[in-house]
Amino acid sequence: MFQKGKVEIFLGSINAAGEALTLHRADTCVFVELDWVPAAMHQVEDRGHRAGQAAKGYHIITLLAHMPDRQNLDEYVAKVLIEKLANINTILDEKAGIAGRRIEGTDASVRSRVIAALMSEAQRTEVAKNAQVAATRKRALPRQRKQ
Repeated sequence: MFQKGKVEIFLGSINAAGEALTLHRADTCVFVELDWVPAAMHQVEDRGHRAGQAAKGYHIITLLAHMPDRQNLDEYVAKVLIEKLANINTILDEKAGIAGRRIEGTDASVRSRVIAALMSEAQRTEVAKNAQVAATRKRALPRQRKQ
């Protein structure tokens, strides 16, 4: 019904909306939940953003609950997603060169920056420290020679 224009809004969970749906008529994707797996979120984004898309543009919005006094589940999942995306980008940069750099310019990096902006200063500092430690470890590891 959504594709035929009889309904203006499609609601679905990440798991339900990730596969076997065509949402080319969509111009906006609003996440009201996060998934632990970055690929699941990318899959849902791609339901509307693909060849044959009717809308002129496509926007992705992620809503997170924010509790100033303590970290909540949304913020924790966002932190885990950011770390996973950083690891994925690092691995792809090492293994695939150009393919890894391509991911840095996609909506995934934009979404990660938005999520990071919503995190508390302490959480951003912790994520930055973890990234710095990972980078230091990477530089400290000796390169193995191919024989």
